[in-house]
Amino acid sequence: MFRSNERAVATIKNRTQTIIFSRVEDEVRIASVDSDQLEEIFFEDMDSESVTGNIYLGKVENVVPSLEAAFVNIGIGRNAFLRFKDASGQQKLEKNQKVLVQVSKDPIGSKGPQITLKVSIPGRSLVYTPFSKHIGISKKISDPQERHRLTAVAKSLLESKEGVIFRTASYGLGEETIKDELEGLRENWKKINETFKRGRKPKILYEEPSFVEYILRERLTESTKEIVVDSEELWHEVVAGISKFKAGFKPVVRYVEGDAFATEDIYEKLKILYTRTVALPGGGNIYIDRTEAMTVIDVNSAGNLSGSDVSETSLNTNLEAASEIARQLRLRNIGGIVVIDFIDMKTDEDRQKIISSLSNEFKKDKARTMIMGFTRLGLLEMTRKRSTAAIGSKLYSSCPVCKGTGRIESPRAVYQRLLKDLTRGFQDQTINGASVQVYQNMSGILTPETQKNLLKTLKKEVSVSFTWPVPTTYDIKFIKKQEQPKKTKKQEKKKEKKESA
Repeated sequence: MFRSNERAVATIKNRTQTIIFSRVEDEVRIASVDSDQLEEIFFEDMDSESVTGNIYLGKVENVVPSLEAAFVNIGIGRNAFLRFKDASGQQKLEKNQKVLVQVSKDPIGSKGPQITLKVSIPGRSLVYTPFSKHIGISKKISDPQERHRLTAVAKSLLESKEGVIFRTASYGLGEETIKDELEGLRENWKKINETFKRGRKPKILYEEPSFVEYILRERLTESTKEIVVDSEELWHEVVAGISKFKAGFKPVVRYVEGDAFATEDIYEKLKILYTRTVALPGGGNIYIDRTEAMTVIDVNSAGNLSGSDVSETSLNTNLEAASEIARQLRLRNIGGIVVIDFIDMKTDEDRQKIISSLSNEFKKDKARTMIMGFTRLGLLEMTRKRSTAAIGSKLYSSCPVCKGTGRIESPRAVYQRLLKDLTRGFQDQTINGASVQVYQNMSGILTPETQKNLLKTLKKEVSVSFTWPVPTTYDIKFIKKQEQPKKTKKQEKKKEKKESA
């Protein structure tokens, strides 16, 4: 066919993506960098726990019409959730029924995995759908002639009651290459189906390929200029994985000594995952706040002074924010409802530019996104569907002090509690003083002057040290009269001077 070689030559100059594979002990970590910006990050010990894409022999445990769903035992320790709409048109669900299902969404928290009867077998360029006659083509393939050609190829190759979805990587592939991959996927399906027919108990029938091969299949594109690895074993695994893809381009695989994440400056780029505020190139910034129900993003012009007037400055900042927000959603793998508070824009034309910019940026995203538009309050609503947990839930946990709120009790409030506890404790006439440990941020409240006033108010001696490790609590040790420590010679001399005076 015409396109493969011509297109490869045309795009090779525009390759900007680097994929870094690094091994630490038995764990493989992978980072995708495009134009020197971190786009995605994967950790084998975390991502290998994913069951999305796996196919199971399941047994219906319970059908709940009020939920319009069924709970299915797939043999992983917790029941999976099957919505009626993910089984519609195929079969009626009954208790103890044997079903062939595929995981569409990983378990999150106390929720089990979400499954579907609409099984599909993914390949590098195609997705084979044995229960659907539908022929689908990636929206990223926009050329009408190419879409028409791929449809014609599919019709000539497909058997009855089966379908296929052409992925972006299928652009320009010859019919023979498509046929070879389709036959391979069809053969995989036959093996899965035969095992299902013979089986009785819940078990896995198909598992996604190795972590490295999966990332190569899903993230290797024509924009990939090189792959960096830091172990000989990884080098062989990556080269073997690339060789399985028969289509056109082949990126350079470069070996580096030591830690590839260090040599490629990934550790520094990773710091952005822990921040709430992200700076924009022009001086503005965005704030990202996650709640149980949604993610809220606020756009601020801050130090951005570009543009001839307020409207132009706002538009410039919003356009920069749109690009960065799309990257952050990918990088952090944020899903669900997202509400964005862009800087106010006066015209529908400017608002449409923002929507268009976001739409173009989301073409890079593997997850399905939907932009609902601006509300009457000027907020942009959108959704992003993901199948695995957000990267934040894997890399860090809620603060044990603030419980994830980002707020703690103020030093003044802590001092007031401390004062009440001291007053209550000193009601015991056998107590003559107290030793108090507080967090260092209390130094602005418990000044030397305040400590002197405590002696006058409480009529007891209180010694304070700023060595307590938790900012919202403190430690009080009350000293009874007989437990009073002996005074040093220095203290005795001071007492004698006071008495003589």
